[in-house]
Amino acid sequence: MRTALLLFRESRENLDGEYLQKIVSAFRNGGVDISEVCVLPPDDEVRLSHRIDEFKDICDNLILIDSDDHTYNLGELIASKMDTVLVENENARSFLDAVSKADGIEYPERYANLPIEATVIPNVRGAYQGYVMDSNEFTLVVLPSDYATVKVMCDKYVLPYLENKYNVNTKRLTLKYFGDENKLKDVLDSARGQREDLLIDVKTVNGDSTVELLFKNGNDAEGISAFTREVVGQLKDNIYAEFDTTLEQRLFDLLKLRNVKISVAESFTGGRIASAIIKNSGVSEYMAEGIVAYSNESKIKRLGVKKEDIEKHGAVSSIVAYQMAVGLLRTGECDLAIATTGIAGPKSDNSLKPVGLNYIAVGLKDGVHTYRYNLSGDREVITETAKNTALFLAIKKLKDM
Repeated sequence: MRTALLLFRESRENLDGEYLQKIVSAFRNGGVDISEVCVLPPDDEVRLSHRIDEFKDICDNLILIDSDDHTYNLGELIASKMDTVLVENENARSFLDAVSKADGIEYPERYANLPIEATVIPNVRGAYQGYVMDSNEFTLVVLPSDYATVKVMCDKYVLPYLENKYNVNTKRLTLKYFGDENKLKDVLDSARGQREDLLIDVKTVNGDSTVELLFKNGNDAEGISAFTREVVGQLKDNIYAEFDTTLEQRLFDLLKLRNVKISVAESFTGGRIASAIIKNSGVSEYMAEGIVAYSNESKIKRLGVKKEDIEKHGAVSSIVAYQMAVGLLRTGECDLAIATTGIAGPKSDNSLKPVGLNYIAVGLKDGVHTYRYNLSGDREVITETAKNTALFLAIKKLKDM
């Protein structure tokens, strides 16, 4: 099975290497090897037309990652190359109308127009629906450019479609893991030795790991189930989802499920936690407030932190983080509170406490717990890791409710 990947950029140099690697890995980790990567300017219709013809001759599949920068109608070009016509797709229209209503935005009508033989690949994160179609054993897959969306579409629709086409039976599992990387490595190293048909891919960014397990022998359903239960059981304290998601998405899902309102008070994380949470559409019903209490005066006036405790223990201390969270809960506006205080660097404060030291308080009205961490890395890594840690602790708190 020869598969090509086509992306649109003004030049190869304009293509982010990490983004490309993630897109390619999304398919390769599912057993689809990308044989060639092609990058074309979005306004060069002639070159695209020639390349599609070439790929139809030398490849079995073409994955096209679209953009909104075309000066021509890409759908019409694809339809002509696949020997069909462009029509309004009923499913794509339904998705487009629903997203337009939810976002309050009138998206382009072309999002609902697909080649007549195309099968819609639902996009749960946006208006642009993907699609897949076949012509003389050649499969064309068209997806939007956002990586998170591509990953979901790939796992749920594209890979199963290609597996069915080539009579390949595999089984995939995605685990979202946060925390101790040594523990994760030990468990996965042991897992590799137990099954020869197992491929494992792990990507970790600032403490947040995406673990992809691919079982080539998908017929062994019972054995795979028992094996995954064992792996998950060993990692369960650090697993926050058994599907592909993000920390902020998982937290939002749990806020909705538990019908809980959250407030955040941040010092050294500078609003990053609140910013991550409000990325979720519809979060206004579950987010009460986010306060960046950077100075000691703000902690005292806005959150009720005791001045004498700051003077005695320092702003970066367990008791200050605790009082920041309690101050949020005391307002009665939220059910769940997160508070952070720490030293991100590059230099320490006047207390001479080490760079990377931080305290994160998370709690409900029945109690607040404070956690102490010593993180390493530069200012950005420390801050991002602390943000992710706070989101993970909030997830654990809600899961235990």
